[in-house]
Amino acid sequence: MTDEQQEQHDIIKRLRKHYDEFADVSIDKLGDLYHKEVTFIDPIHQVHGLEDLQKYFKATMENVEQCHFAFTEYAENGEHFFVNWQMRLMHPKLADGQEIVLPGVSHLEMKDDKIIQQRDYYDLGAMIYEHVAVLGYVIKKIKARMIPA
Repeated sequence: MTDEQQEQHDIIKRLRKHYDEFADVSIDKLGDLYHKEVTFIDPIHQVHGLEDLQKYFKATMENVEQCHFAFTEYAENGEHFFVNWQMRLMHPKLADGQEIVLPGVSHLEMKDDKIIQQRDYYDLGAMIYEHVAVLGYVIKKIKARMIPA
């Protein structure tokens, strides 16, 4: 994607601005980006409506020390966008508080110049399970057994 293509799509600029440093201040401004009847789906949960999305994001961001998204590429087909991203997350209960880097992709559907539906795809195990002490140990052992010697 060229810089010129990137500038053509206002939704990509708004996503970058909103998710650059994902914090409570940004959560309060979700209405600038998302339609009031938005459906948001990720590997953890599914919510309907802007108010429920705000509640969900506030709950998931509780105790998060840092959360930053870098958008790398996107593709567009009419009112649909596919966006590759990388999340950098620091949470005191995950990975001993060290930064976790997680790649993902979002499928966005637009209506009235706002996101009416968003579906995020990422490896939940890489985000959470592998960074919880006991679970992480068990998952690493299971993965090791799956690889032929």
